[in-house]
Amino acid sequence: MLTLFAEAATLDLTVLAKGIMMGFGMLGPAIGIGMIGAAFMNAVGRNPESSKSLGQILVIIGIIELMALLVFASLFIIK
Repeated sequence: MLTLFAEAATLDLTVLAKGIMMGFGMLGPAIGIGMIGAAFMNAVGRNPESSKSLGQILVIIGIIELMALLVFASLFIIK
């Protein structure tokens, strides 16, 4: 009987840990992408010629988004 409660408590803590990891793991890339987007819009507003660097910005955003995808993939690794 007690082992049933112990297994349920362990499962609940694992789910809680995965949720916290997902929340904080996605928070950093989201803030980073937002800051890059704001800085790019500010740069284009000041100098419209700087819009040619959109490809570089998208590559940087893709690298940051990769970190978020690694956090998501690590949820399936944790048992």
